[in-house]
Amino acid sequence: MNHSNGIALAVNFYRRQQNIPSLGWVLAVSGISGVLETLPILLSLPLIRTLFLNTEQVFLGSIQVEVAHYVLALLVLLLLRLFVGIYSQFLNASTRIQLLAHFRANSPQSERQRLKTVFGKSVQSINFLLVGWSQLLPGLLFSGAGIALFPEFGGIILGILLLWLVPMRVLKNRQDQAHEHASTLQSALDENESITIDWRDARYKAARLDSVNKNLREFIIVSTLIVALFLSHALGLSVSDNSLLIILMLLRGMQQLFTAYIMAQQVSALRGFLKEFAH
Repeated sequence: MNHSNGIALAVNFYRRQQNIPSLGWVLAVSGISGVLETLPILLSLPLIRTLFLNTEQVFLGSIQVEVAHYVLALLVLLLLRLFVGIYSQFLNASTRIQLLAHFRANSPQSERQRLKTVFGKSVQSINFLLVGWSQLLPGLLFSGAGIALFPEFGGIILGILLLWLVPMRVLKNRQDQAHEHASTLQSALDENESITIDWRDARYKAARLDSVNKNLREFIIVSTLIVALFLSHALGLSVSDNSLLIILMLLRGMQQLFTAYIMAQQVSALRGFLKEFAH
């Protein structure tokens, strides 16, 4: 296993713990919850259009559904999303609580004091990991479906996003270095209080990079969408009602993929703490 990779370290940390739900189960639940988070939003759009046009049929591509039947199915889907979402969030939280309680109840006092912060941060990485996965799975699903259904527009989107990878990669490297430096200073802080100012400045730098990274999402996604729409118009690509729904599917998928990317960065920022449990 690559012990320099934050996600690999977080997975390894989880699997080493005992008396908690299996990682496969919590990933399955959180992934399904993420899909159900977006699906009702997308499926409500044809209904809104139908009600706005005051017609009796909801059109999903070539499929026609009675409004009453469609509303009933959408309500069932919303209830399913509610129950799965509640269970998924509780499963995530209860697992982390169980880990912390087990550590405090079963660790010697000397070890508990020494590793309290390290263990707490490692447990926090589990939350970032699960939240990221709950966005990655539907992000891939809806983005992939959008590209498959409208490949010309999807190709333009992918081309623009590839250009964004260069500055995003530079930002990621700087962010990783800043968090690595802050973690190193954090470990030495108790033994050498004279580095407090250096630790503070390192944390400030890491926090600034985190702020830039987190708030780039809407700028990158919306600007990419706008440029892609202009290019598709210039190339004469038709945008029908179904194409509009597909574009919104791509937009939502990109949002979720970017959120998953941000969560991955949060896990990466805790890599220094996770390394304590790598062996």
